[in-house]
Amino acid sequence: MTNRFEIDPDRSGELDAPIGDVAQEAIDATAATYASDAGIDVEEHLSVQLRSRGLRADAAVLAELARDIRSGHHVREGRPDGSVDG
Repeated sequence: MTNRFEIDPDRSGELDAPIGDVAQEAIDATAATYASDAGIDVEEHLSVQLRSRGLRADAAVLAELARDIRSGHHVREGRPDGSVDG
């Protein structure tokens, strides 16, 4: 599912892990924040988390992921530890 995210063209350099794994870290951070503060704007928080890691996603992807996070579903796009299956 890594085609749902793209590297921000303003970012200098490469990502330190596969795109899906970097996205997973942003998703997990957003879900954890939402679990402790249900008043956050999940889409905006996720967008900020992705951008801080050098990624971006379009509005439809953000809306889908935010809906899944708010409904309590575990969203899986990659591995949060950046591991690459050998």
